[in-house]
Amino acid sequence: MRAAPRARLRAMALGLLGSAPEADRAVRAAERTLASYGPGPRAHRGPGPVPDPGPPPEAVLARVCLGRLRAREARRTEPWDPWSDSPGPTPAERLILVLHDRFGVPYETLAPVLERAPAAVRQIGVRARARARAAEAMPAPDPARLRTAVDAVLAAAREGDTAALRSLLDPDAVLRADTGAVRGGVRPAHGAPAVARVLTARAAAARPVPVDGAPGLAAAPDAVYVFTAPAGPITSVDVLADPPHVSRLALART
Repeated sequence: MRAAPRARLRAMALGLLGSAPEADRAVRAAERTLASYGPGPRAHRGPGPVPDPGPPPEAVLARVCLGRLRAREARRTEPWDPWSDSPGPTPAERLILVLHDRFGVPYETLAPVLERAPAAVRQIGVRARARARAAEAMPAPDPARLRTAVDAVLAAAREGDTAALRSLLDPDAVLRADTGAVRGGVRPAHGAPAVARVLTARAAAARPVPVDGAPGLAAAPDAVYVFTAPAGPITSVDVLADPPHVSRLALART
């Protein structure tokens, strides 16, 4: 097993997952993966090939935590309440903000975990920091820009143009669905390709409506699509169909 400072790994997992029990489980999972690579080249003695040392411990833990963050984002174990949860960083952004910015893990180590080039990972970090600064400053929303994006989503969905939909979405975009939407057949999705496929299949028959004064879409039977685009591309789509949720929206019905 590669040398892995457990206290450091646990601090990283706690920063990513925000829960001590979850952090402990993630560290144990990472240690099991690391152990599968054997003692590593420094402990190797005698003839024969040098064992594969495996990826760095930080990369193994990052992969474990990223999977859990994405699962948490796409599939909530409790009914999701849009009034108790403000948009935060995407899982990829959180990985960079915690592991790179707080713990100094190089972009080159995180790149294989996120399946992107180091330069692309660096850009995700730039975007994440910009979003964090914007959230702290609480800038006024830009309804016109969001209206343009939502109109483009609707036009692409009606054309069945999944490629155009992908271009409007953040690569790490997520589509969440409350329990009513799930019962109606809408499944949570993560990543621009998966979210685009759901929108292509589900949003083509929608109509544009103001949702709490912001641009959104409404589709039968009583499903409402709420979009978040804090700094450019759409980062999340929330599909609400539970009557308690929909009734709390200021929704213009035409």
